[in-house]
Amino acid sequence: MLGAVFLAGLLRGFTGFGFALAAVPLASLVLPPSRAVPMVILLQLCLGLRDGIAERRRADRFSVGWVAAGCVLGTPLGVAALAALPQPVVRLVLGVIVGVAVLATWHGPGRPLERRRGLAMLAGLASGVCNGLAAMGGPPVILYFLAVEPVQAVMRSSLLVYFALAAVIALPGTLAAGLIDAPLLAAAAAGVPVVLAGSWIGGWGFRHAGHRCYRMVAAGVLLVTALATIIRGIAGLSG
Repeated sequence: MLGAVFLAGLLRGFTGFGFALAAVPLASLVLPPSRAVPMVILLQLCLGLRDGIAERRRADRFSVGWVAAGCVLGTPLGVAALAALPQPVVRLVLGVIVGVAVLATWHGPGRPLERRRGLAMLAGLASGVCNGLAAMGGPPVILYFLAVEPVQAVMRSSLLVYFALAAVIALPGTLAAGLIDAPLLAAAAAGVPVVLAGSWIGGWGFRHAGHRCYRMVAAGVLLVTALATIIRGIAGLSG
């Protein structure tokens, strides 16, 4: 489990995104998703609050606010699905989400779309479902910001602030569903220094490897993670 968290932190430090996208599927290879997802939510909360406070001034407050409002509506649906669905089905969903995320972070529209409240809330609703189900609220929101925000620095800051809010939004429902207990809190606490170490090493690697290969590395790692998770889910259904 700690190895999965370290690798996800390494990816996050190297690319600037993708912690939950890598941590949840990797951890779910050795833990039930009902244990892996709450642990990642707790780790995201620790990381996200730090990043969210640092980046809040550069974020697009209009979009972040309405996306977060949609997330509030969608997260309880995702948490309920996590508690009710068979674990192989959840693994299949995780793999599909990661596969979509690879495409979402690789491609974007030719020109920005107009920011609209309804579109932001729809992205937030989808993100909330993914967030509650798999602690992976990123893909719908990444797609939204790729579509409406032409400035990469603003998009990055907005995503960091949103991910902090999404972790806060997911925590009460996860607690209410009984998915967090003392051993899980201890595991998350043990994971914090591991994540920070992985993020530091990943950042060092990014600074020394240059800016040209980071998308290729991120997409490759996430794609392998998606395939492994889908295969594990199919094996669980067939078994």
